[in-house]
Amino acid sequence: MAIERADILQALYASEINFSLATFWDLGVDWKLGDEQNGFPAQGRAQSVGGAIIALANAALEHFPNSEFAARFRGR
Repeated sequence: MAIERADILQALYASEINFSLATFWDLGVDWKLGDEQNGFPAQGRAQSVGGAIIALANAALEHFPNSEFAARFRGR
């Protein structure tokens, strides 16, 4: 079964892992794991929305290894 990128975003949300995605045409997609109140343990820029979602997932696995998200997606 293929993992849809929308499933990754929904799983992050359901696991109470905050994130943001921001776009500006032709500059790529900025992604941040975390929030303004608690800080951002990881952030970066990808060339596509799909790439940003994968980067978010990898960062969440690293920074929240005991989360429901990690339990679901570890090893995929």
